Amino acid sequence: MLFILMPFVCMGIGLLIGFRPLPPKIYMAFSWVTNIALALLMVTIGGNVGTNKDIISQLGIVGLNCVVTCLFAVMGSVAVCLLIEKTVLPLDRYLKLQLDDANAVAMDSDEGQGKKKGIDPILVMIPVCLFAGAFGCYLFLPDDKTGVLTWSLWISLIILYISVGIGMGENKNVFSYMKMVGARVMYLVAGVLIGGMAGGALSTLITGMPLRYAVISASGSGYYSVTGAVMLQQFGAEAGVYGFMVNVFRDFFTVLLLPVLTKIGKSAPIASSGAGGMDSMLVPVTHALGRELGLVTLVVGMLLTFAVPILLPLLCGLF
Repeated sequence: MLFILMPFVCMGIGLLIGFRPLPPKIYMAFSWVTNIALALLMVTIGGNVGTNKDIISQLGIVGLNCVVTCLFAVMGSVAVCLLIEKTVLPLDRYLKLQLDDANAVAMDSDEGQGKKKGIDPILVMIPVCLFAGAFGCYLFLPDDKTGVLTWSLWISLIILYISVGIGMGENKNVFSYMKMVGARVMYLVAGVLIGGMAGGALSTLITGMPLRYAVISASGSGYYSVTGAVMLQQFGAEAGVYGFMVNVFRDFFTVLLLPVLTKIGKSAPIASSGAGGMDSMLVPVTHALGRELGLVTLVVGMLLTFAVPILLPLLCGLF
């Protein structure tokens, strides 16, 4: 319960700070602190993979099968959400409607500069820190010191949530954008789940995994702790490993593929992040897409976080 409430408490603090105009130097300082916290979060996510004995011990055929299942689940979620974006939920058009003429000119100018600069350095830093954390912690972090990763996760998330809140308070049109999207955000939630399950089913043509393992694992949408626990309880230890690993890898590949996903469509990073849009993936996706779509990412991640624990037992019953 504390972990669920923490994002909203921290973002509320950030909103209170952001609603009051601050000197530019303060915002610049927040930007630096946010980048440092983001790097720490990526190192921590990588470290949690590198120090997890279940994942390391299963990096053979089982690990490869989980990677393939994860990638198919991500591709399925992205494909369905992209179809939704192109038909009933045009996120980009809503974003443009939020801008007045002056803001539109500024956005065009920024986009033009972005093309000249190339890839955002932050999007390069994110996967570098992820791999550094995975290999560094695997090689150098003693087993009795892995608790430091829990502390670094909490510290980085608290800083990043406050930072997101400050950004939203400073740029208040994010809320009017979310109002424009409205209940149609549920289309994206359904798209993530349906596309993920379809992708998981297709992955069995390559991996030969039992269909129920692939589909239920993929439906976890990045919620690895609950997915692993439910599958362990229902089908045994092997299934629990699949459920856990497929969804751990979802965060990992979302980070690695973020530069590509942002070019596919506005919904693609949101779809790939899944339930992680509520916590670990919120700031990377917000940085890539902007604050308005960052709020959509948060809402989709939150709804998936509540939906997955209800959906998984139903799917286990069907299979």
